[in-house]
Amino acid sequence: MKKYIFAAFLAIAMVRGAQAQDNLSWGLMGGVSIAKFGGGGAGNANFKTGGTGGLFINYSINERFGVGGQALYTQLGSKFGGLPTEVRLNYLQIPILATFYLNDRGAAFRPKIFAGPYVGFLLGARNENGDNINANKDRYTAADAGLHLGAGFNYRLSDRVWLNFDARYGLGLVNVAKPVYGSGDINNRNIGINLGVSFPLGKYQPSTGRFTSSR
Repeated sequence: MKKYIFAAFLAIAMVRGAQAQDNLSWGLMGGVSIAKFGGGGAGNANFKTGGTGGLFINYSINERFGVGGQALYTQLGSKFGGLPTEVRLNYLQIPILATFYLNDRGAAFRPKIFAGPYVGFLLGARNENGDNINANKDRYTAADAGLHLGAGFNYRLSDRVWLNFDARYGLGLVNVAKPVYGSGDINNRNIGINLGVSFPLGKYQPSTGRFTSSR
């Protein structure tokens, strides 16, 4: 009888422990952006490299599925065979991503796939010499929008601290060149390779709207 009682208490403790797990986390990330223009107006566009860095927050809906938001400084643009030889468009990008994990939360290594929309706000447009090429706001639009699609993995470094890796494709769906710049649409395209670390933030209960901070 004592064995059954002990097993019952153990099961209750495990359930309570699972319910008490943090489902909100935040972190820092950075990486490389390999970008080029696409669309009918891109001409002889070639890839250029830049950087990405920022913050993110993730919410785990259940063991396999979560959503998250990011605020990223991302360098886009393109190289060209003629003049200008390089266009550097720097954005504040805000992706909202749905993530599906291929195994349960208890695993130390968790492969994942994700997708979602983003909006981007132009912070600067410069050429290869660092000159402002959008001073009169007549070449490039102030905003961009598109999709991020990618895959990666999370790896547990310690209790509730995770290494986050992802490789993503950014597909711009908005013409970012104004008509005075030339004929044909220009869309942002990029491949991003990112690394980050996430930390526990707390637990959010959608049914009550209550948030309990991590300890």
